[in-house]
Amino acid sequence: MTGPMSRRALLGGTAALVLLAACGRGGEVLSPPLVPRVHTVWSDHPDGPIPARGDEGTPFVLRASGPVGGPLVRGGGLDAELGDQRAASYVNQDLGTAVHRIGARFGFVPGPGTSDDGSLCLAAWRGALPPNDPGVTEAPVHLVATPQRWILSLAVGSQLAEIGAGRFDPALPTDGTPLVMDVTLVGDRAEIALPDGTTTVVRDARIPTLPAPVACWEFYRHAPGGAAVRFYETWAA
Repeated sequence: MTGPMSRRALLGGTAALVLLAACGRGGEVLSPPLVPRVHTVWSDHPDGPIPARGDEGTPFVLRASGPVGGPLVRGGGLDAELGDQRAASYVNQDLGTAVHRIGARFGFVPGPGTSDDGSLCLAAWRGALPPNDPGVTEAPVHLVATPQRWILSLAVGSQLAEIGAGRFDPALPTDGTPLVMDVTLVGDRAEIALPDGTTTVVRDARIPTLPAPVACWEFYRHAPGGAAVRFYETWAA
């Protein structure tokens, strides 16, 4: 499935940093985790606006669309304060060279609703930064999770192309329970640790052709009633 980046029609902790190699579905062995080059623990920050830099000193570059009141640190997590309608907040860090791993400890928290119209996304960008920087956006990874499902896509020529998906059974909790999602890119493989505790591997020959230096942690609400997201910890390598 493909679609414009702007429409997002595809939607229809620290323990995470020491994940051991494991078997994905189908018996594939996952690579040892890369040591993060950027890593921020949000519980170490006082309540208030997002700091200018992450814990390792790399600046944050923010983008947003729709009604957004954050990002801000509150109660040990990073919230976007999205309005209860279509909105998105993008927290980016430029690593300078290609991103090979991105992950987060996060939770779906009480908010305007708990539906699948609320999600987080882990991505790596090259070119223009969404939602509206001029130029072409491309990405070797665009991994979305809602309380009920996950979707892995690429972005080529500012178009999303779905390459993997699945459902969570049971659905993920929406009471703030900390969850972990992490993805490592190795050649044509996206090795994914999903927030329900399972792992999977998705292959696509285009992944290594799209090296991208900007790591992104995105809050997204597709429509009113969507689940709210809070980040407790973010990292990339």
